[in-house]
Amino acid sequence: MKTTANVAACLLVVLALALLPVRAQDELSDSGVRSKIFALENAWSRAAEIKDIKAIEPLLDNAFLCVDFDGRLMTKTEVLANVKSASVQQVLTEAMAASLHGNTVIVTGIFKMKGIEGGRPYLRRGRFIDVWMYKNGSWIAISSQATPIAH
Repeated sequence: MKTTANVAACLLVVLALALLPVRAQDELSDSGVRSKIFALENAWSRAAEIKDIKAIEPLLDNAFLCVDFDGRLMTKTEVLANVKSASVQQVLTEAMAASLHGNTVIVTGIFKMKGIEGGRPYLRRGRFIDVWMYKNGSWIAISSQATPIAH
């Protein structure tokens, strides 16, 4: 009798373990992924506007790399320092699209950034590509690139 119970328990464990990858795959292929990523993109923009480094820091992978508007290659630490010192007043994103590739999402879109630099107002407009990865149970940005759009 104990042998039958042990076999049944083992079968339940094997079945549960076999279903784990399927459940993770379902979460990654869910149509809600795009909504989640767009919400993270918007949170990133709002945090940049108010220089909320603590809100941005967990969104970026420790190995995060960014090619900025002016062509600079920046690490996570450099991006956070840049946000802290920037004179950005408003960041708007539009025309965002997300392309899912397994545990990775590529987001493209257009951004408009308003601020003051050298005492003069500026308006920058550009295209961006952000790459997000599902890592350790959450979505995290691993790369970003911005390209200017002529006005």
